[in-house]
Amino acid sequence: MSPSFFIAASMETLNHPKPETAHILFLDAVGYSTLPLDRQTAVFRGLQEIVNNSPTVAEAASRDEVIRTPTGDGMALAFFDHCSSALRCARELAEQIEGGFAVRMGLHTGEVVRQLDVNGNMNLSGDGINIAQRVMDFGDGGHILMSLAFATELQRAGDPAAADCHDIGVASAKHGIQIHLYNYHRPAVGTADVPARVRMDDRWIRPRELRLGTAGHSLIVATLHILGWLLARPLLWRTHVTQIDPRLSPNFSVIDLTGPQIRRNRDLRALLLQVYVVCPALLSLLVLAVLLPFPSGHGISTIAAVFSMISMGYLVSILLGIGAAFVGFVILAFQAIVQEPAVRIFGQYSLGNAITLAAVCAWAFVSLCAVFPRHRRLPVWREAIVAILSAALTMAIYQVPIALTPKEPHLYRAVVVGLIGFFFVTLINGMRWRRWARGFVFGQVTGILLGVGLFEYLGFQKAPPSFTGDVINGITSGLFSAVVWAMAFALAERLGDSRAAIASGLLVTIVLNNPGKTWLIPFAVLWITYGWMRQRSQREG
Repeated sequence: MSPSFFIAASMETLNHPKPETAHILFLDAVGYSTLPLDRQTAVFRGLQEIVNNSPTVAEAASRDEVIRTPTGDGMALAFFDHCSSALRCARELAEQIEGGFAVRMGLHTGEVVRQLDVNGNMNLSGDGINIAQRVMDFGDGGHILMSLAFATELQRAGDPAAADCHDIGVASAKHGIQIHLYNYHRPAVGTADVPARVRMDDRWIRPRELRLGTAGHSLIVATLHILGWLLARPLLWRTHVTQIDPRLSPNFSVIDLTGPQIRRNRDLRALLLQVYVVCPALLSLLVLAVLLPFPSGHGISTIAAVFSMISMGYLVSILLGIGAAFVGFVILAFQAIVQEPAVRIFGQYSLGNAITLAAVCAWAFVSLCAVFPRHRRLPVWREAIVAILSAALTMAIYQVPIALTPKEPHLYRAVVVGLIGFFFVTLINGMRWRRWARGFVFGQVTGILLGVGLFEYLGFQKAPPSFTGDVINGITSGLFSAVVWAMAFALAERLGDSRAAIASGLLVTIVLNNPGKTWLIPFAVLWITYGWMRQRSQREG
């Protein structure tokens, strides 16, 4: 046959392209568009050189089994011989690419069509190319992601590399398309982290083996794990929250959450159950078990201690964050279990009470420093002054109006406390979370609860002790302590940093517990702990 026949046949194929199955490797340089123009040119040339020097690409090109298509900040390589070629090429590129720029890759097996572009060069189009790009788009620098279709082909081919392909679940791409993703990694190739975009997807469906560190356990066991992390290994707590949703800070507040975010993320719902149901229930049972054997009276109210812990923890979770609430629940339970028996045995103004209060403050300082990250580094004199002045100003703001309010009728005093609670909560939410509107609503609710609770409690004071009176006393004192504590914290955090804020809140705790003339003991222990934490952070940083 004449050469003109083959030319005519080739033109017919190009004019009427037929779908072919290809194994596509899509890759691009991360952050390419933010680089200066000369740097962009250098990065792209370096990437081209690495690709062209790949033994797998060279071998496939010699058999006309690969098409290389530039894509602006990267390229697409379609292999028509075997799925292992695409993955082998990805490994070679990952091993060759060094410092200077990072590359992410996406692998997919799908249909493509060959066609000439406007310059007369061979190009590719079709769903296979589009899905490969979307798979790549999920990755961060260093990721080698693949679709379920590619992973299935690799498994069918009996490629040993299939053992290093890890299911990371189903995520949402453009136009609501759901893509089942796998992450390829082994030592020195790829990265084991789940990409941030996948973790930020509210509709992400996690596989069983990729559930969180507490998954597979009951809510009770999972809650105990988290409490252990917060008190002993806080970095695990931070990782836990980031796995749930990387948009959340380790100490996020429920005021930041949205309805769809909660509905679509079952792990977030589980965490909220652990914070608001399981943790307070477990600690309440512990407090009851320790304090119930003590006779009633003598300054000990078991029911009031339980409800004070629950109400203060709930409000702290809104004002200061979930991590602070978890720690707060434990601290308040510890305070009830240790300090209240000390008051019963030794008296409120005794040395025993002062020592137990000092222990509570030291433990609280260390635990809260683990929860709140430090964003500023200030000299010691400024941190100390900010902490003391913030605590003093907060105490003055609420004590002066109360001192000027007549004790009778009770309604006046209750209204003043309610207004102070409203003012503090609104201001805290505005300063810390920039949520003035929501803070205004939370302030109204808190102010009403404080006012009504105090009015009812004052009415119960002259009556014999009762369960209802203890409950109202616990809720009111817990809410009030949370408001005052958080206000001192927010003020010191605004003027100083998180460490000064923690010290300021604990100074308020010392004043509210009123250890009498022995106040110097918890005060001194607090600042000794502060100095120790400061030295430790300097050694670590």
